[in-house]
Amino acid sequence: MFQQMPVGSDNDSMDDESEATMTGGNPSEIDPFDFVYSNIPDNTHILKLAANCEHCKARKFESETDGFCCRNGQIELKQPEPVPELMRLWSSMDADSRHFRENIRFFNGHFAFTTLGDSLDENYTNMKSGVYTFRAHGTIYHNVHSFGPSSRPEHLQLYFYDDDPNLNHRKAATNQLDQDVVKMLVDILKENPYSQQFRSLGAHKDNLDDYRIDLNTDKRLDQRRYNRPLSTEVAAIWVEGSDLAKRFDRRITLCGNNNERHSIRVTSGAYDPLSYPLFYPRGELGWHPKLPERNVPWEVVQHPQLGHDDEEDAEGNSRLCVSVRDYYCYMLQTRPAIFNPILCGARLLQQWAVDMYIKIESCRLRWYRKNQTQIRVDLYKGVVDAITSGETRASAVGTRIVLPGTYPGGDRDMKKRHMDAMAIVHTYGKPDIFLTMTCNPKWEEITNELLPGQTAQDRPDIVARVFYGKLEAMKYMLFKKHILGVVVAYVYVVEFQKRGLPHAHFLLIMDSTYKLVVPEQYDRLISAELPNKQKYPELHALVVKHMMHGPCGALNPKNVCMQDNECKCRYPRLFNENTAQGKDSYPVYRRRDDGSCAKVRGKMLDNRWVVPYNPYLLRMFNCHINVEVCSSIKAVKYLYKYIYKGHDKASFSIDQPDADGNIDEIKRYVDARWVTPPKAMWRIFGFPLCANYPPVLQLPLHLPNMHRVAFNAQADLKNVVASENASKSMLTEYFKANQEHPRARHILYKDFPGSFTWQK
Repeated sequence: MFQQMPVGSDNDSMDDESEATMTGGNPSEIDPFDFVYSNIPDNTHILKLAANCEHCKARKFESETDGFCCRNGQIELKQPEPVPELMRLWSSMDADSRHFRENIRFFNGHFAFTTLGDSLDENYTNMKSGVYTFRAHGTIYHNVHSFGPSSRPEHLQLYFYDDDPNLNHRKAATNQLDQDVVKMLVDILKENPYSQQFRSLGAHKDNLDDYRIDLNTDKRLDQRRYNRPLSTEVAAIWVEGSDLAKRFDRRITLCGNNNERHSIRVTSGAYDPLSYPLFYPRGELGWHPKLPERNVPWEVVQHPQLGHDDEEDAEGNSRLCVSVRDYYCYMLQTRPAIFNPILCGARLLQQWAVDMYIKIESCRLRWYRKNQTQIRVDLYKGVVDAITSGETRASAVGTRIVLPGTYPGGDRDMKKRHMDAMAIVHTYGKPDIFLTMTCNPKWEEITNELLPGQTAQDRPDIVARVFYGKLEAMKYMLFKKHILGVVVAYVYVVEFQKRGLPHAHFLLIMDSTYKLVVPEQYDRLISAELPNKQKYPELHALVVKHMMHGPCGALNPKNVCMQDNECKCRYPRLFNENTAQGKDSYPVYRRRDDGSCAKVRGKMLDNRWVVPYNPYLLRMFNCHINVEVCSSIKAVKYLYKYIYKGHDKASFSIDQPDADGNIDEIKRYVDARWVTPPKAMWRIFGFPLCANYPPVLQLPLHLPNMHRVAFNAQADLKNVVASENASKSMLTEYFKANQEHPRARHILYKDFPGSFTWQK
């Protein structure tokens, strides 16, 4: 009845301290339950490399589209020029180079011209051992300070003293182990145009009150040909009454008589070089909104009538300019013979990835904030939106700033997807299989791409790209090869653990021929036991490595799964001779007390600790893949709510207004969500967060003449209204079809798209 599935494996732990020690289980004995281990594939899935991009020469995996790196040649950018001595620090295995990379966030922060303002998860960001993760929520700010009197110079003020051969001011801010590297970096950054300007103030450091520095925040070099600004292009130093005052159209003015703080705009080309001088040692510009695509003349995008200024959406209002997401996706590629310091950054790469994604998100959210009138018309004159309960109450006062359902990962988007999933259940029935696939940081495809001395946590870009490729392979096996049987409908959602690893949740609805009804069928698909080590040595090793929970409870009361002295996942489970049907719950899987055990992270664990798995998928994908039968669960909506719960949140509140009665959904979203480096990379690369099949069409409901009408911004409204289609909507045409077609009168509105086609 069921096709046997392939085996893949992954671990819910990044640690590899599992020793396979087997007792019990005679290999000569015939086990009637061994059917689940039959037809196991001989090899694991390997994600192959594709040919390098013909346009930009970027290395690519077979799962990535032709336009993944440079949009089929539409984007061409000059990458930062390497500085030989800095390249050595980034890439060699010398003692000073290793020290530099191990403390890279300190060194970058020490030489940055700005201060970093953010909300970090200190439990992960300041870890000295274990899995390091730069995890932030809210908005990241880069602030530059005026250089008035202070007890201790820091950041850009330190450059005033860099001509001092003893570097006493920098030594005061560092320890003895760091000072040799600091001296090298001072010499390296002498060519930095910002450094040159600030160093020139060194001769006046005892009398700075009358001095001003204008930082140019409107630099626009053609990055397709060159990207290294001159010192006179990045800043100007002047005193009161000087002709140099207000030399730049857009600037930040720093004063010598106060300590005011100024924020660098995310749309400024100076944002990146001021914040990450070790990635941009020559002051190379970052993204700005008037960066032209490859075949667009530079003069065209500089024309003021283009209207593409710093306030526009990150994706731009035309395809003349490079979008912020496309820019950073381009900068994250590996290309032959081109040294990319960003990919050597380790912990600084993690910070940079989170920072740049939050920049992308900030630009997009700014567009939503500026276009609230249009968004609110869409919400209130289009589909009835039950989520915005604040506006349905007469007593509700104030204003709601809406984050619409078109924003991926927002609360409205996830709730809309949950409703789509429930529509699928209404048509196809309850889901049969709940499958969770977790990234394995030791996948060969990841380790092969690491530079010497790197670990997977140092390369969230590779982690995201490889997991995407594996996820596409999993979808192919499930939906094309029907490895678990024929799937008629599904949903999946990609999430990111607090430590950063991505995982995907699938809910599968099987064809009627492959429905899971009785325990005997479960046993043909799923095992919750250690396989016989002598019969299935490779599979046994994979189960021990990837599918053993904990240890927790009395064996390890400090494990992350422990809440109120109990395991939230309910391990260890009870021994059970036979699989039993669940009562509004998952099945109780067979876990025999047959003496099988293995040493996992220093403790001996038996079948009670095995996470249910499918042997074929475990063997094929070599990662943690939890497979459970969920057809016996009655509260189906809670399964879907679980996977559509949305991004990892710092806090949760329902429509809590501020003191003036205003509800700001955009601020609530930004303040609540956490961003980890793999998630940032996933979004920068444009990989989807979720999908469903079949697609669900949302049917509009509206009052007479209150439907949405789409038209071009330059269109004549008289012509729009006079158009034949202007007065039509799906709802009005449904009523018309009921008048003209007798067959339509027996079809409900919600079922209408199954029998009639909507043509715009």
